[in-house]
Amino acid sequence: MDQSEFRTLLHRYQTGSCTDAEKRRIEAWYTGLGAERRLQLSPDERTALEATVWQRIADRTILSAAPDETSLLSSRPVAGRFGWASVGVRWAAVAVFALGAGLASTYWGRGLASRPASAPAGVAEARWVVYRNNLAHDTRVALPDGSAVTLTPASQLKYPRAFTGARRTVYLTGEAFFEVFHDDHHPFSVYTEQVVTTVLGTTFRVRAYAGQAEAQVQVRTGAVRVSPRTAGATALAAGVVVRPNQQAVYSVGRGQLRRELVPQPALLAPQAFVFDDRPVAEVLTALQKAYGIAIEYDAAALHHCTLNLSLGQEPLFEKLDIICQTLGASYEKADGRILFHSQPCPAE
Repeated sequence: MDQSEFRTLLHRYQTGSCTDAEKRRIEAWYTGLGAERRLQLSPDERTALEATVWQRIADRTILSAAPDETSLLSSRPVAGRFGWASVGVRWAAVAVFALGAGLASTYWGRGLASRPASAPAGVAEARWVVYRNNLAHDTRVALPDGSAVTLTPASQLKYPRAFTGARRTVYLTGEAFFEVFHDDHHPFSVYTEQVVTTVLGTTFRVRAYAGQAEAQVQVRTGAVRVSPRTAGATALAAGVVVRPNQQAVYSVGRGQLRRELVPQPALLAPQAFVFDDRPVAEVLTALQKAYGIAIEYDAAALHHCTLNLSLGQEPLFEKLDIICQTLGASYEKADGRILFHSQPCPAE
């Protein structure tokens, strides 16, 4: 079973549409997370399994075992489909062992679950969980759809115990790295006080602390749309599309949203940067593919230009500095891309 089939089965399990045999298979996998034998699951598959089965356990075990907490999580009891009340204690024990105290505290920790604040139009205000990272290190939170969020200290994430409707919406105060499960039909949105970030499935970081002069969204893979969040309104203003090694920066004071390169672009497609009397255009194309960043240049001016050099582990901008020093050229950064400037080279 590949990862796509695995995710599809978990989704059917969560929505109650799988067969009894498939249900038993999922539950056996989950029980195995706490056993000594190792399951042959990738990190993404393990995260998805934990998040999905925990959601079903929570619907029966947590709410039944802690009636005083029910009012904090839901306006009414949830009617479970699988009749787990008789085995609630066993499943709760497995859940705590497999998921660890960090995720379990989302439901049982004092003060971590609360009623939702105001949500945008179309988002149901029911059964929300608020997770505050009061630890001194990052903590990982598994969402019901199989997505994962790494929350930095002093940050807070609010999300529904089950995603329903056409969109998946969460709320962030502080900083977090998101690994979003791809779903073409259910866009994933992260709301902060300043901006809204919308994706289908990708990895990205949002930094938006309360009172901070700027909010940032940095993309590692995929693409996201970042839009200013208009005060007092739910509609999204025109935004910018941000791709790998780019970031969107929103200035709160000026109400300005701009797109730029991240300070240290990551190497996305490792390769050898050894060039033996090769055209400069070929060198720049290699850098574009390696870092996923558009490099614009005058092809006519570089027609006769060649390079003979070997680049190593230098960051992207150091590589460009070496190239420019060799050619007597220059470059600038503009709107998330690089503009390379060079004088024409004489024909040999």
